[in-house]
Amino acid sequence: MLSTIELEQYIKREILNKLKNVNWEKINFKEGSDNSIEGTYIFCKNGKYHILFTEKGKVREDKTTLEKEEVLWNVGEIFSFDIAMEYAMNNREKGKDFRRALFKKELEIYSLFGETFEKKKKKELEEILKRNPYNDI
Repeated sequence: MLSTIELEQYIKREILNKLKNVNWEKINFKEGSDNSIEGTYIFCKNGKYHILFTEKGKVREDKTTLEKEEVLWNVGEIFSFDIAMEYAMNNREKGKDFRRALFKKELEIYSLFGETFEKKKKKELEEILKRNPYNDI
């Protein structure tokens, strides 16, 4: 189990090696709680990694895991969505569901982190499309 400082170094190294320029403003590598500034808090406590989300002065969610890769996945989701959304908005095709570009870019980003991440993202996207297929005009 990595300390919070070691976890921060691992996450930042992995993200920056793959995604380069990202804004770390809303990611905090320290313990968060109610009344913490809105954002994501990542820390190690009681032998578990915590990914805690605060919103409007309240803890919205506190995910725990024993796997540093799961923390990396969650941080990746924060950054990849913004990158993919910007890409999708700039590369929309008339008459095509904009999610085509969004999902394509998300899959491309996750493939940078290896086959396991790519397969997990592909499965996630397949589940979304089962419930809500593309809506091309």
